[in-house]
Amino acid sequence: MNGMDNKLELFFVRHGETEWNREGRLQGWLDSPLTPNGIRQINRLKEQLKEICFDAAFSSTSERAFHTAQLLAGYDLTIKKDERLLEIHLGSWQGKRIVDIETFDAERYAHYCHQPEKYIPDTGESFQQVIQRMNNFLEYCESSFSEGKILVISHGVAIRALIISILQLPINHIWDFEIDGASVTKIVSFKKQRMIEYIGKTDFLE
Repeated sequence: MNGMDNKLELFFVRHGETEWNREGRLQGWLDSPLTPNGIRQINRLKEQLKEICFDAAFSSTSERAFHTAQLLAGYDLTIKKDERLLEIHLGSWQGKRIVDIETFDAERYAHYCHQPEKYIPDTGESFQQVIQRMNNFLEYCESSFSEGKILVISHGVAIRALIISILQLPINHIWDFEIDGASVTKIVSFKKQRMIEYIGKTDFLE
């Protein structure tokens, strides 16, 4: 093998659109089903990825992520569920509508969205905790696979947390990246050197 042949390629996909995404509710560790549009998005993505032969597939334990993984990996792969890929736990905000949170917890929500370095969770997780577990998952993949292509289904904040960790950016940059439903972020690891090939790619949905 020469050069970059034995690299590990990880395709981090955010789940398709869900009912609560449409309703403007925060999900976190709670769940809501994919919408018909969300299922369409993932089927289009599947078409895009069909040339890629994945060696393994991982999904967050959330049903919306697992359903996305099933649509993408079909019967070709056993999908391993991994809690480290869960969305950020949003404490008392989970299941609530954003417009309501902006009323009853305005300052904290403003921090969350605009000054994430100041965000302090009530009973949920900090951004730092999400970075920690996503990093932990990536290290696990690097030690389990020396090469190959891995499909990973996760969530918006979780994928952003991994991006800022790899780019070594402070937490106030977490919202700098567009991670829409059914988008793909590709991370390449070669001898544990990590590189981001692209972020939040959705051009196949247009």
